[in-house]
Amino acid sequence: MNVVTNLMNWDPVAWLSILMVVMAVVIITFLAFKVAALIKHDAEAHKQQKP
Repeated sequence: MNVVTNLMNWDPVAWLSILMVVMAVVIITFLAFKVAALIKHDAEAHKQQKP
């Protein structure tokens, strides 16, 4: 129970910092998947082009 009370005593700035880092990681991961899908789609489009 000591861990829970220690977590509750953190100031809001620390919680917001952790939240912002988590959000940044989620956004970067999402964008990485979107860019990978875009690159794959572009490669497929170039494969279907006639030289």
